[in-house]
Amino acid sequence: METQPASRRRKQLSVRRITVPERLECATRQFNEGRFFECHETLEEVWQQEKGELGVLYKGIIQVAAGFVHAGRGNAKGANRLFTTALAYLAPFRPARAMGFDVERLCLEVERARRELPPLATASANSTLPLTPPVLSWDSSDLPAEALRWRAWGFGSHGEAVEMEITVIE
Repeated sequence: METQPASRRRKQLSVRRITVPERLECATRQFNEGRFFECHETLEEVWQQEKGELGVLYKGIIQVAAGFVHAGRGNAKGANRLFTTALAYLAPFRPARAMGFDVERLCLEVERARRELPPLATASANSTLPLTPPVLSWDSSDLPAEALRWRAWGFGSHGEAVEMEITVIE
């Protein structure tokens, strides 16, 4: 029996148990390793569940990661568009930290990346854009207090992480 390539396999729903801190830590590690697509996918698991203000924060970080995916493919126009929307999503959280993320530092990294993009008229879609690798700074030490402050999904009444069940398409 011949197996189909991954792109042709039938997608299935799968149930996973996650904690938000584990997903945030994983997404941060992926981002800092330059694995922006994986970071986007990991953080999306939390973003899709978060119905409060933090959804905007997570979406901003996802947009930053997606911008670097586009930059890696030589798509300056797409990277610029995603960096612009990311900054708009992240603006309400500046200059402070939110859920352990140093939002100000991330915004400065994105602004620098935008300046490094070649002029859109001269950008070639055939090569990687030479951007300085960004850093996503995350510190979990105040996470319980932050979870309470933001009424974050995936945390209990005392700010403790709660294992949550999510459904994903694989």
